[in-house]
Amino acid sequence: MTDKPCEAVAGDVTIRYNRTRDVNFTIPYLSSEVYMLVHGAHEWNQTLSTFLKPFTWRLWVTIIGVCIFIGVAIAILEYRVGNPKFAISFYHKLVMVIWFPISTFFFHEGKILNRCSKVVLVMWLSMIFVVVQIFTATLSSWLTLDQLRPKLPSNYDNVGYQDGSFLKEFIKQDNNCFGNPVPLKSVEEYKNALSNGTVNAIVDELPYIELFLAKYGSDYMKYGPINRESGISFAFPHGSPLVDDFSQAVIYITESELMMKTIEKYDVGFSTANKSQPNQPRPQSLDIQSFIGLFIFMGIVTITTIIWSEISLMHENNKIVPVTLPTNSMNL
Repeated sequence: MTDKPCEAVAGDVTIRYNRTRDVNFTIPYLSSEVYMLVHGAHEWNQTLSTFLKPFTWRLWVTIIGVCIFIGVAIAILEYRVGNPKFAISFYHKLVMVIWFPISTFFFHEGKILNRCSKVVLVMWLSMIFVVVQIFTATLSSWLTLDQLRPKLPSNYDNVGYQDGSFLKEFIKQDNNCFGNPVPLKSVEEYKNALSNGTVNAIVDELPYIELFLAKYGSDYMKYGPINRESGISFAFPHGSPLVDDFSQAVIYITESELMMKTIEKYDVGFSTANKSQPNQPRPQSLDIQSFIGLFIFMGIVTITTIIWSEISLMHENNKIVPVTLPTNSMNL
């Protein structure tokens, strides 16, 4: 503010309580949380647990349950036709239930006597093939994940701020965290000060941080918010009739998403394509819903196969076999 009287301040004025004694504000047209601008560090945060992250724990448990279910189904089918592989103790049967579906296809162990078992195993192998392919694709996303993390300095002896803003007082008030405030006037000075170590971090409002990141965002990040402000708006003298008219105009503009994007891009200078941080979004772990249809189909096929096998066995046992009498009995 200056000592000269004026009808309006049509600029980026932050709404502050101490300023309301001098002026009236319209409703804010931009949010103004206070953030820190710091260096970014590329991290490849892969651990042993990363190999399990493509699937949620519920999906892993479900896959193990389906594997046991298939083993039980094959054990029933083979036991009913008298497969000697299943004429063993209960403990070995339990191991066979889990191991047999895998060993039959990949290690050629055991012999399948029931044709219905082959149908179940073929369907099981097809399902495993689909699950493995999806797991491999998702795992590759997790292993190649590159995250840009904020690299917070060990101390804040020299903290930059926008020259002429209220942030100088904000830095001085927080003596427990921030040290010497360093005034900076442009995004270029922000870049130079961070690059040559003049400042450890820069404290500024969100719109100006976004403006900097739109231009130099590949190696820098915002951290926060560390404080919340009421917003950025227009200022008018007390009693000015223009306050209500400008507030209505601000509401009209902010309600139009297309208009706001146009203003941010061409008037303010935000680049909407580069406005967000250059982070790869964290891949999503797949849950049971991703395979529920496949599991239901596999269950229906397996149960149907067991029923069909039982019907076939009952039909074979009920066949009437003709009896041929000996020749000498005819002579009696």
